[in-house]
Amino acid sequence: MPAAKQTPTRKSARPSATARASASTRARVEQNGRVVARVKDRLEAAQRDLAAIRGSVGTGGRDLRKDVAKLLRDARRDVEKMNRELLRDLKRLQRDLVSAPKAKAGQRTRGSRAS
Repeated sequence: MPAAKQTPTRKSARPSATARASASTRARVEQNGRVVARVKDRLEAAQRDLAAIRGSVGTGGRDLRKDVAKLLRDARRDVEKMNRELLRDLKRLQRDLVSAPKAKAGQRTRGSRAS
């Protein structure tokens, strides 16, 4: 009697939950990076425009212009610092998630034992 043919088993086309989470996280990080870059570019444009009108303002306007220029400079610096911190935190979280021990399905942790 001939042996029965076995149908090949197919792997699931759906990615694992971890892969989906990391892909969505990566997309969100890229989107945030684009937003931060856009804000930074607009702050730089505002600084350039403010510098362009520097000669056409009176004495009271100069003080105001200097204050606004300082505010814009500080805002741009803070945006850059925030972006670096967010990227650093995200890399740390990803590293922690990858290195975290995975619990088996039927295994309980010590603290979750029912009494």
